[in-house]
Amino acid sequence: MTNPQDELAPDSREATAPSARRSGVWRKWTGALTGQFWVVWGATLTNQLGSMVIPYLSYYLTQDHDVSLTAVGVVLATSGFGGVISQLCGGLLVDRIGYRATMTLGMSGTGIFLFLLGAVDQVALIAVFAFLVGLAAEMHRPASASMIAAHYAPADRPRAFGLLYWAVNLGYAISMVFGGSLVRHGFTLLFWVNSAACVLAGLLVWFLGKPTASPKRPVASDTRSGSYLDVARDRLMLAYLGSWFAYGIVFCQCLSTLPLAMKTDGIAPSTFGYVMATNAVVIILVQPVASPLLSRLDHSHVLIAGILVLGLGYGATAFVSTPVGYAATVAVWTLGEVAVSSVNQAVIASLAPPPLRGRYFGLYGMTWSTAALTAPLMGTWLLQWRATGLWAVCVLLCLGAAAGQWLLIPKVRARSATIRLSEAAG
Repeated sequence: MTNPQDELAPDSREATAPSARRSGVWRKWTGALTGQFWVVWGATLTNQLGSMVIPYLSYYLTQDHDVSLTAVGVVLATSGFGGVISQLCGGLLVDRIGYRATMTLGMSGTGIFLFLLGAVDQVALIAVFAFLVGLAAEMHRPASASMIAAHYAPADRPRAFGLLYWAVNLGYAISMVFGGSLVRHGFTLLFWVNSAACVLAGLLVWFLGKPTASPKRPVASDTRSGSYLDVARDRLMLAYLGSWFAYGIVFCQCLSTLPLAMKTDGIAPSTFGYVMATNAVVIILVQPVASPLLSRLDHSHVLIAGILVLGLGYGATAFVSTPVGYAATVAVWTLGEVAVSSVNQAVIASLAPPPLRGRYFGLYGMTWSTAALTAPLMGTWLLQWRATGLWAVCVLLCLGAAAGQWLLIPKVRARSATIRLSEAAG
């Protein structure tokens, strides 16, 4: 069979060379990622561009509704609780109705509940809709992860997960700047824009995404019932999540104790935003370049290195006291975050039986949400005792998490090979 390129006239071949080179560069960067992925990527970015209400919710409640701090805490807690179980619900749904319907339901539902949240005045109703927002807001995560695991080879998954993580951070960074401008014109506009962005994201997936066939159910000889109990019986997955939980507690200190530590050093709250902007800048610049490189390496080794670098960055926080010093430590642990985020979900995809992928990713997401709730409790208690002790404990937790991952390497490799064989046979 002749190559169509060989049939081109010399002038035509020369004219198409720059386009071919651009295509080659693009494919080298994106791998085998197809339009299916870019629909999910675009919807995720759109959804994150509108993620501006929750960060300003406490301001909205105290300024527009004169709600007490105690009531504000209750409302935020109900939203957080909804977030804890959101990914469990999303994981269950994606195994039942597919990624497209789950993402549409979660994203569009978030938009509708946000609109209603901004329309009610009673504190009880505000708490109800805050819970529903939290419940719907994270459903898309196990759905998008399951789509990547189902449609792309193990070699391409780290690249896909890394680019998706990049979209989340890019969208969030833009939304914080955009939200700060919108809030000057009142909170109502903030709710409307956030709601519209979420609904639009859900509609993008529904109309442009491809429906997925229902995952294969276990054969009669397989004893799995297809419930979360099956995931809970998977000792390898639970051991992985134990390491992930320790990592999550350390990572989430940036949202709780890091600003308190900076305040102790006499650094103004406004400066904290600039320091944390370092995190977004590093991710936006490094993630697209790092993901293709990291995808070629052993996933467990990349994960271990990332955890250790994150621990190094947080440990170094004990030795800084200026904004520049804090920004430098943020840059260090962000490099660890980039490495971990590029491969951790790819590892989970290699551990999960295809019919249960949604539930595996759902439990993974719930573990992260639980770590986010645990982190401030542990962090503030240690910070009251001694700041140096907090950062030392962070280092120890990362060392423990890395050691756990190292011990799991043989079992992770064996499970990955088994899952690949079953997928090839199916």
